[in-house]
Amino acid sequence: MAEEKYDLVVLGATGYTGQFVAEEVVNIALKTDLVSYAFAGRNKDKLEKTLKMIEVNTKLDLQEVGRLIVDVNDEESLLNMAKQAKVVINCVGPYRFYGEKVVSACIKGGANHVDISGEPEYLERMQLRYSKEAEEKGVHVVGSCGFDSIPADLGTLYLQEIFPGDVNSVETVVGFDDTSSGSAGINFTTLECAVLGLTHSKDLKKLRSELFSTPLPKPAYKPEPRGKVFYSDEAERWCLPNMASDRSVVMRSQRLNYELEKRRPAQISVYFGMKSLATALGGLLFGILFYFMASFAFTRNILLKYPEIFTFGIVTTKGPKRSDLTGLRFYVTLTGKGWDKKLEDVDEQHTQPPNTFKTVQVKGPDPGYFATAILVTQSAMTILKEKDKLPGRGGVYTPAAAFLKTSLRSRLEENGISFVIKE
Repeated sequence: MAEEKYDLVVLGATGYTGQFVAEEVVNIALKTDLVSYAFAGRNKDKLEKTLKMIEVNTKLDLQEVGRLIVDVNDEESLLNMAKQAKVVINCVGPYRFYGEKVVSACIKGGANHVDISGEPEYLERMQLRYSKEAEEKGVHVVGSCGFDSIPADLGTLYLQEIFPGDVNSVETVVGFDDTSSGSAGINFTTLECAVLGLTHSKDLKKLRSELFSTPLPKPAYKPEPRGKVFYSDEAERWCLPNMASDRSVVMRSQRLNYELEKRRPAQISVYFGMKSLATALGGLLFGILFYFMASFAFTRNILLKYPEIFTFGIVTTKGPKRSDLTGLRFYVTLTGKGWDKKLEDVDEQHTQPPNTFKTVQVKGPDPGYFATAILVTQSAMTILKEKDKLPGRGGVYTPAAAFLKTSLRSRLEENGISFVIKE
């Protein structure tokens, strides 16, 4: 008789982000019919410490919660974990180093997989290498299910669904809501992933030439050109380029939904939004400094050795204090420009310039930890409860492609992530 599987397993529960995800799983279990779950980490003492911390925060007795000792460098322990899980929530980064081993083990062991990666090379490499094998095994692998990049990805999908006609382009602005209080911090692993992504950007270009061999329909009208710093009336923010993973993830979703569902793809631009011009200019200067330091081995090593100094205290190896995060709220403003009519053939191009626009906003709590925990756990729950609505028997997907026909957006709205039309 086969051993009963855990509904959810949180891998990396002892990490800073993993602790928030593990706590959110406990909260879900209180409100739903989630039957069983387990937390996995390589150090038993740290695992017990994490459980004690969650007990303090939730006032619950977690003695019966499953505990799995798993080392991401040990293939046997990964495979044993996968065989015991219906869905694995992978919180162990950088995914460039550790992610593929987990994905491979999950596919072999029959466990569905979600992660919170914001690393385009890892995400696209998994799609290239494992999509066919995952489909054959009936396993769904869905990356970038945290703040990178569900708000932008599902926000774009929502905008396309409520638009009066065809969407030509979407401009996305990420920032903090006016109601925010407290201070944001960035975990060291996030910085490390960004540095490594920039260092290996040439590898990503080669990977994409293999993954995207067929071009999308060429749009007749390009988005409005923007400068390095500009003011967005829709977002009410000064904006500068966003080099994170949102654009790559959304574009992959647009491609997948075009190929699988014959939906018209939109062009995507992504930006960071700042309340003042001075802050935006400061952010631009920081971006230039970061690019310079990440481009050379010597300065790159200094940046990673002393992150607090070179990021002015924003990045910390210890993680931000929980009390500093509770008052933060993010927003993502998405403005779509297009036409008030739909063309029957998605490959046919409009002959007149775009004549209408619409704006939606996605809002929620602190993006790095509280919101990410909600986003990834609800993604896992959607696979657990609605697997029959996911595309194919399995495969490697982006969120907006995987969850296109599911209730994920409704699940998120019930748990504090709102999707609203901005008039």
